[in-house]
Amino acid sequence: MISFLTLTRITKFLDCRPITMKISAGGKDIPKKKVFEARITLIGTDDSVSITDLKSAQNISTRRELKLVKIQDEDAKTRRPVYKLMTNAEYHEEEISKRKQKQQAKENNFIKGNKLLTLSSRIAEHDLMTRIKKIGKLLEKQFEVRVVISGEENETNLNYDKIYSTIEKNLQSNGNLVQKRQKGSSLKFQVLPLRKLSNQKSSNNDSSSNKNDSDGTAA
Repeated sequence: MISFLTLTRITKFLDCRPITMKISAGGKDIPKKKVFEARITLIGTDDSVSITDLKSAQNISTRRELKLVKIQDEDAKTRRPVYKLMTNAEYHEEEISKRKQKQQAKENNFIKGNKLLTLSSRIAEHDLMTRIKKIGKLLEKQFEVRVVISGEENETNLNYDKIYSTIEKNLQSNGNLVQKRQKGSSLKFQVLPLRKLSNQKSSNNDSSSNKNDSDGTAA
């Protein structure tokens, strides 16, 4: 009789339990395995670094009305992806920066390599023009030219600016001067070749040819 009552109670108890719950042969609960969220490195708007999970980071971004942006797939040291919380303004600036990087990458695709050219801030005008011609030839061959103008300590910027302006003036038809920067007694910048305009010239020739044909027909 006692065994029957015990069995009845166990049956009722089991009937009332959720179907999804796992039970061992002895009638005990089998604890569910905890599912751990993948950890990430989170950089705050104040550049503070913390370790959390993606869901928590998403909750923070929603609560604070920020953008959660993945800036690195996997950190080489921690093996964790890196995310950053950004304001709308920071996010917009980041997007513009990415577009510029993509554009720069496209421009670099047609560059065959780079050459280094060192000049003295007291170079004679004739020698400078000779060097400029050399840069022009390298640009025609689709090479990037890195120019370093070296001078004396405490030298005024007039010599640097004069040389830079002369180079810029004589190469404006076949090169762009970028990333001008001065450090100590040296002025550095790059000269990038212009894209070849063969397609544009071909298009212009076609337009010119069509115009001539049209003029000939009218005559």
